Amino acid sequence: MEISAFAYSSKGGRENNEDAYGYSNEDRVWVVADGLGGHTSGEIASDIAVSYVLQAAKGSNGLTSAQITGIIREAHQRLVDDQKANPSHNGMRTTIAAAFAGNRKMTYIHAGDSRFYYFKNGKVFTQTKDHSVTQMAVQIGEITAEQIRFHEDRNKLLKVLGDAGDLKLHKADGDIAMEKGDAFMLCTDGFWELIWEQEMEIDLLKAYTPRVWAETMIARVLGRLTVKSDNFTALCGFIY
Repeated sequence: MEISAFAYSSKGGRENNEDAYGYSNEDRVWVVADGLGGHTSGEIASDIAVSYVLQAAKGSNGLTSAQITGIIREAHQRLVDDQKANPSHNGMRTTIAAAFAGNRKMTYIHAGDSRFYYFKNGKVFTQTKDHSVTQMAVQIGEITAEQIRFHEDRNKLLKVLGDAGDLKLHKADGDIAMEKGDAFMLCTDGFWELIWEQEMEIDLLKAYTPRVWAETMIARVLGRLTVKSDNFTALCGFIY
């Protein structure tokens, strides 16, 4: 079972890009992160997290859910340790979304509001739920999932890498049996805030490679950018 991927990242309407991404089709790992903290420390945080995940997955021949959780928790600890060693990095944080494939299944995990989407038969099969105030509001019925994109509290996160103390992330979000024809995407909030899930599905049905799919969605996002728009990153994959 082959997997092909394509990724794109942009600073959007900001002065610098604090998003990071990385992947290895050979090692069966894909990851995106959205750094928080400003003054360049956000981009350092996201880079540390992505680099560590790629390093930890290198050469692995399938990882268990416990191993994957351990990798993310260790990435969190790397950020905590770096803040102690470098006071100028104090306050840096990052969201993360990562996917790992092995034994014909894909296991995914996240912290914050970077998302993982999985598609079967051209439709969203599953997606992560944000660790955010607005997602909690959805769960108690105060707002709908669609209203997250425009809510004033959408950037208030409840779980990110780099916060002091233990990362309350005890298991992977789930795993999925992979089949030929499936697709997946990892993206930061600057991307999914500017495109609807129905549009993701429409563009997927028209695409014959992950690059075509990504570029079609990116065209939609670019058409909706404003000077206040966040950095955005999308990493798209096809399973053959």
